[in-house]
Amino acid sequence: VPKIPYLYQHHTWVELGEIAKKNPVVVLPIGSVEDHGPHLPLDVDNFLIWSICEEAAKRAEGDILLMPIIPFGYETHHMDFPGTIDIQMEHLLHFVLDVTKSVAHHGFTRILIADGHGSNMPILDLVSRRTILETNALCAAFIWPQLAVDDIKKIRESARSGMSHACELETSVYLYLDSGRV
Repeated sequence: VPKIPYLYQHHTWVELGEIAKKNPVVVLPIGSVEDHGPHLPLDVDNFLIWSICEEAAKRAEGDILLMPIIPFGYETHHMDFPGTIDIQMEHLLHFVLDVTKSVAHHGFTRILIADGHGSNMPILDLVSRRTILETNALCAAFIWPQLAVDDIKKIRESARSGMSHACELETSVYLYLDSGRV
């Protein structure tokens, strides 16, 4: 497999030291493994956020360094559904914070946490704040629908509640990216 320059894990430690000097935005995607109705696979949150982040990294011409995805999130409220993997909020906060602090320690000063699962956001906001306070890096978190709020409002067909979990938005994007799995 050829080296993909925007993937963090494809570089040696020596190369990452040089890349840090160029000050790219390090993007850390995080998703979840959980139920998404009877029509979608468990990987919705991981697949969608990874697809979005990878496409952005491809287009960014070296301005984004994409970290491996953290595939599990805060899922206590989904544990009644088989297949769900739940990481407790304290563990998730400390785990993601360890990742961002490690990246900052190595000289990366711009970190963006890209979330694919809504219940992760309060935890990731705390991670971002602590990263800023405890390192020399800037850090922020967002959930991907925030990137397209105006466009979503223009094209949506469902009622207000139709844009939440496993509804029109996630189903439509998944259909666009890989209709054979819906």
